[in-house]
Amino acid sequence: MSRRIIPIALAVVLFFPSVVSAQATSSDIIKRQGSGPIASGITFPMPGDLHYRIAWGVRVGPTKPDSVVPGFREAASFLYVSDANNVPRANVHLAVVVWGTATHSLLKNEAYKAAKGTDNASIPLLQALNDAGVQVIVCGVALINRKLSPSDLLPFVKVAPTATHALATLHAQGYGILTP
Repeated sequence: MSRRIIPIALAVVLFFPSVVSAQATSSDIIKRQGSGPIASGITFPMPGDLHYRIAWGVRVGPTKPDSVVPGFREAASFLYVSDANNVPRANVHLAVVVWGTATHSLLKNEAYKAAKGTDNASIPLLQALNDAGVQVIVCGVALINRKLSPSDLLPFVKVAPTATHALATLHAQGYGILTP
């Protein structure tokens, strides 16, 4: 049985390298964008059997148009530290609710480039967060106020009536609400 697994795995790597590299890339991006020191001598551990539900309200955009939105790194950091503390990903439920100057960073690259004159540096991190199961939600009113079309959003972005309603819904679902 084990002899068959190795050729199949090798065939996946040889004939479908994008599948393997996409998974590695998402993990690498989460690690790179969310990494920081991992504390030792922990006396208040993260129990692996708890379900963590956290939503971040992100309203401040990038410092420069070609930079990553700093608030998006909060979810990556939580994933990175959870992984380092052996919390199963199935027990980590995260969301990022976006409005304000961060709204443009949810646009597909072509739309972002048309609006800001440069590539959207937040896309790799947002894609990695989505791949890790993080919900990305935008304020519908922010789209209207900035004259942005929902069709220009990254395909996994959910549109809420307002950021307040999204945060209230997540809170009612048991999420802790944080703003970086």
